Amino acid sequence: MERFGLVGLPNAGKSSLYNALTGGGALAAPYAFATKDPNIGVAKVPDDRVDRLGAMSKTKTLIHASVQVVDIGGLVEGASKGEGLGNKFLANIREVDAIVLVLRAFEDDDVPGPSDPLEHLRVVEIELALADLETVEKRLKQATRQAKLDKDAAAEVEPLQAAYDALSQGLPLYRAGLSEDFRAVLKPYFLLTNRSVLAVVNVGENELDKIPAMEKIVRDEFSSAGANVEVIGMCVQLEAEAATIVDPVERAEMLEGFGLGEGALFRMVRSAYHLLGLRTYFTT
Repeated sequence: MERFGLVGLPNAGKSSLYNALTGGGALAAPYAFATKDPNIGVAKVPDDRVDRLGAMSKTKTLIHASVQVVDIGGLVEGASKGEGLGNKFLANIREVDAIVLVLRAFEDDDVPGPSDPLEHLRVVEIELALADLETVEKRLKQATRQAKLDKDAAAEVEPLQAAYDALSQGLPLYRAGLSEDFRAVLKPYFLLTNRSVLAVVNVGENELDKIPAMEKIVRDEFSSAGANVEVIGMCVQLEAEAATIVDPVERAEMLEGFGLGEGALFRMVRSAYHLLGLRTYFTT
């Protein structure tokens, strides 16, 4: 099953988002490294078409598409050099097919650190880029030495050099404007930043009116580098609370009461599903 990983600084809301997506019971605490080992669960992909087709065909069992969600421990500045969970954290990211960046944009006296989503993004991207830089630098040296005698190695030099140039500036590959052909050449190296990315901006319960502005700030940051990254703003705390309500009518009423419509959680799951390149086929 394809999987996406929740990545961000400590206390950004990753574990709460994981619980909301999967119905899991991951510890969500206001201190660093509450998540040391990754939590792994399954999120159902909401699709009204399944319910409508099920009613039409009078089937007894409805099975929605699903994706695997990995709640990865918080990243800290210096992770690429072993700080915090260091290499363990980076290894966990290498095992996912796509990344959901969880960026904090809420104020909370009990949660240390900045509430600026762009600062969170800066730290995360630099650490991921530095980890990839080490891998690319080693392979570039090997390919350059082998290029005269090995056509396959020679074909790797230009993409690796382009990746090295971007990463050495702290620029993740998904923002580097590399061609799809170059990114395909780099794929066998399981680089952290050479995969699809979705960003979630997590605002506080009393700051719901900030969602459009926070989305725009982060979206503009990505688009300024030519990166096509979808940005979804939400209050993870409220979405997690709503997800515990079994009755769909009551759940909808709660979300509507906060002016959130269907909520951003369903939109985020659908986006992650498509981000993984998955499609839905219907059978009865």
